[in-house]
Amino acid sequence: MKYIPTLIAMAVGGAVLALGGIGVAQTVKPCVVTVVRIQGVARYSLGDNAWHPLVVGKILGSGAIIQSAANSTVDIVMGGGAVAMPQAAPAPDAITPASDPNVRGLVSYKPMVEQNVIRMWGNTVLAVDKLTQYDTGVDTVSDTELDLRAGRIFFNVKKMSASSQFIIKIPNGVAGIRGSWGTADADTGVVAMGGGSAVESLIINGQPSTSVINAGFQSNPQGGSPIPILPDVLNNFRVTLTSLVTLYESPNGAPVSLHHDETRVRTSKTSCN
Repeated sequence: MKYIPTLIAMAVGGAVLALGGIGVAQTVKPCVVTVVRIQGVARYSLGDNAWHPLVVGKILGSGAIIQSAANSTVDIVMGGGAVAMPQAAPAPDAITPASDPNVRGLVSYKPMVEQNVIRMWGNTVLAVDKLTQYDTGVDTVSDTELDLRAGRIFFNVKKMSASSQFIIKIPNGVAGIRGSWGTADADTGVVAMGGGSAVESLIINGQPSTSVINAGFQSNPQGGSPIPILPDVLNNFRVTLTSLVTLYESPNGAPVSLHHDETRVRTSKTSCN
C-alpha cells in the first residue's frame, strides 16, 4: 500500500501548527491507548506480525496496530496514563480468551475528564505511530499520529493547546485535526468534519492537493474545494457522537453539549491529545 510522502506529511503538520502556534522543545513523555469498549471481535499486534485477541482494558503504546473484524466496533481512548477500569461486570461487552497481565477488566469505564476517543468501525486497521506529550509550564503539548491503513474511524478530539497536533494518515494523504469531531475513511480518502476543522493533503493523479475542511464539510476525493456533507450523513455523524457522549459522559451526571466547540468525551484525569 502506497502512503503519502514524508514531505507532504511534514507540510500538513506545519500547516496545523501554523493554525495554532509553535511549540518549544521539552522533555517528551509517552502516552498510551486504552481499549474501553468492544462490540464483536478485534485483535492487536505490537508491530512484530504476531496477533493477539483484543479485550477491554488492554493498554497499548506507540507502535501498536489494532484491527477490527467485520461488523465489529472498537472504542479507544488516548491519554497520558491508563484509564482506570472497574472490575469485570456480569455481562461484559466482549469476552475473548487471552492471557494478558495488562488486561484489567472486560467492561467500559466511568470517565472523569476530557480525552480523545476513537471509534473503529468494522474491517478497520489503525496503527498508533506516535503518542507523546510534554508540559511547557503553561499548558500541555501533545503529538498524536495515527495511521488509518484500512476502513473507517469516527474521532472526537478534545480542544488542543496551540502547539499540539493530531494527525491521521490515510493511504493517499494525511489530515491534521484541529479539535472536535468527524470521520476519516481510508478507502475513499475522505475526511469529514462535523465540528472543528482539519487540514488535509491528498495525492491526486500524482500531485498534492491541500485544503482546509471546516465543520459541515468533507474533503473532495477528486481534489478542489471541500464539499458540504449531506444532511442525512451529518445526522448519522451526530448519532454516533451522541452515542459516544452517552457512553463516556461526566460521572456527576452533568449534561454534555453537542455544540462542536464544546463537545468533549470525558475520561480519566491524565490527558494527552
